[in-house]
Amino acid sequence: MNYLFIIDPPEKLALYKDTSALLMKECLRQKINIFYTTCDAISIDSTQNIEVECSQILTINETITASKKSKNNINYFNKIFIRNDPPFDAAYLNLTYILDHLKNTNIKIFNNPTAIRNHNEKLSILQFHDLITPTLVTSSISAIKEFVSEHEKIILKPLHGMAGNGIFMVTKDDKNFNVILETMIGETHQLIMAQKFIPEIKDGDTRIIIINGVALPYGLSRIPRPDEIRANLAKGGSALIRDLNAKDEIIINRIKPYLIKNQLNFVGIDVIGPYLTEINVTSPTGLVEIQKQSDINVAEFVINALQ
Repeated sequence: MNYLFIIDPPEKLALYKDTSALLMKECLRQKINIFYTTCDAISIDSTQNIEVECSQILTINETITASKKSKNNINYFNKIFIRNDPPFDAAYLNLTYILDHLKNTNIKIFNNPTAIRNHNEKLSILQFHDLITPTLVTSSISAIKEFVSEHEKIILKPLHGMAGNGIFMVTKDDKNFNVILETMIGETHQLIMAQKFIPEIKDGDTRIIIINGVALPYGLSRIPRPDEIRANLAKGGSALIRDLNAKDEIIINRIKPYLIKNQLNFVGIDVIGPYLTEINVTSPTGLVEIQKQSDINVAEFVINALQ
């Protein structure tokens, strides 16, 4: 078996905590041949022939040991894992267009490139209005001011960010409110998301990994520092696994048909209290922390389940 991982450049990965590295290690343990490439190393010609400049990964320890780059036809690979980190930029978009040409082949791609392209990780929650806190997506400053007047304390976030970057908590009396909005929206009228503040964030923002519509039995609760409202591990949040509860199950069962229909086989949803806040499909993370704190080999489960 030959698996291809489309990732960010390996030197940018924090291997000790990186989910892609954990999955690749598991593939090596199972004697699966694994190769890596990047967005800019895949090409397609007028005959729809797709070529990949890639390296075979030999070992993963403190660093990745790999063979020299070589070209392979994409049909050489049985499975492809799209694991680039956001933002979903032009390079990411064009990658999905190229991989769309594989839809009538036997190559399995996680996640479906068409579904990745059509699925904004933040906007997608709007179709599940009964599962989310009051939410507004707009580039109108006056609309956001009306929203904060109604809900008093809100969270503002960009639509294409990750790791808690660019997120603000504001109140209607915040003296920095105007400058925050001007900075986020800008002269290009960027859409941003405003959400009523969820006080349960103090208890954690839980990442739940869903494979083929089935959730891992543990969620990863990311708990913010006392001086933070962002629970992201990249912002100093602490990680603690917990059993899934009845409210989690309601959310999982509600979105499962959508995930299966769109071939979103490897997903990480974020839940605060009883609310769904994101459906992450580009490069869901959290497996390393769950595996360290649980009694199951989650990497083995994921690799074996994605058949």
